[in-house]
Amino acid sequence: MVKKDNDFFPYQVCFELNEKNRKREIDGLVECCNRLGKTEGVILTNDQEKKMKVKSVDIKVLPVWKWL
Repeated sequence: MVKKDNDFFPYQVCFELNEKNRKREIDGLVECCNRLGKTEGVILTNDQEKKMKVKSVDIKVLPVWKWL
């Protein structure tokens, strides 16, 4: 999570989103979004970029350099 202006935003960080960690990383982010009442979350990676929707949560996968 990242705190900005007294609000929390769900982030997950991994080097690479792959078949071995995909479920763990996405499920953790979706659970965090649900607990915070958010409909969007971000997964920061080394170089991957895509958008997906999982259980009514919009997820952006971004290379960390684009987020910085």
